[in-house]
Amino acid sequence: MKKTFTQFLLVLGIASAVPSAMQAQQLYSNGNFSTGTTTKSGVTAPAGYTWSEAQNNTGNTTESNTNSGYTASKLSAISLADDFTVPAGQSWTITDLSFFGYQTGAASTPSPFTELSIRIWRGSPAVAGSTVVFGDLTTNRLAGATDARSYRIFNTLYPTPSAPGTTRKIWKVRATVSPALVLPAGTYWVEWASTVTGGGAHFYVPVTIAGTRQTPGANALQYISGAWTPTIDAGNPDSAPDVTVDFPFIINDGTILASGLKKNAVELKVGPVPTSGTVNAEFETLRSAAIIELSDMQGRQVWKGNVKSGSSSATVPMDNLAAGVYMFTMTSAQGSSRARLVKE
Repeated sequence: MKKTFTQFLLVLGIASAVPSAMQAQQLYSNGNFSTGTTTKSGVTAPAGYTWSEAQNNTGNTTESNTNSGYTASKLSAISLADDFTVPAGQSWTITDLSFFGYQTGAASTPSPFTELSIRIWRGSPAVAGSTVVFGDLTTNRLAGATDARSYRIFNTLYPTPSAPGTTRKIWKVRATVSPALVLPAGTYWVEWASTVTGGGAHFYVPVTIAGTRQTPGANALQYISGAWTPTIDAGNPDSAPDVTVDFPFIINDGTILASGLKKNAVELKVGPVPTSGTVNAEFETLRSAAIIELSDMQGRQVWKGNVKSGSSSATVPMDNLAAGVYMFTMTSAQGSSRARLVKE
């Protein structure tokens, strides 16, 4: 088989001023959960916060959603999943994802979340033939959690009046995708599960839109008792129709440099491809040190190295790796690039 060098684009930022930090770019948001600073019954949220209030359909005064949140617990082997689509003609470099959950009665700080694991599927996990393209449900990818500045509450007016509370503080829980994952156009599903301090019950907030019980096209799934089922809000009272729900989550690309930087594209060459041993990488002379990593197609790191500032080449040992496809990632303060390698 002919072995060749393969060329890729390495995005390098050339600064007009020294950047203070890297700035993640939001690639995708699957919906919102905030319904405003005032409940349906007229109660104002604490300063700086909003409510996420379970809804009734506009004009309907007899029924409302009844489910405040849905479980995704690693300890109970329960997970949630929802879909997203990379548009035709695009590819996304994903560095982290954020989800929105709470533990009822948890202290206001710090966050109760201690673990967060994710998998990204090509195709629905409920459909035979779908494959995992990143991650597993055992590796802890929790990067931290920040206050989402909202409280989840039941409907305060329908079907019966009730007072809002602040026992369900919502946290933005972030999972790191490392090395960064490049996804070509297509439909994918992200699956997640977590644990909290003490291993207790905790929940994720559904997408919530004022004036309607259901998000258009909602189709999220929950894995429970060994099977995938739709996530359903049965409604209150029992005579209310069942509706499916979605979940808010955010996908970020962390390779975008902070404002004030100009971007130029230069070539990164890697080869030979395929290889039975060492791979060589050639690139523009680095102005800062870089980290190079090799991972398998499940996102597991199999090798890591460092490249000094001023370098223009590096070698990646693949002699001891099993045959298959691997992802080469190079990251520095200047930018990031990825290349697909094949081991014979």
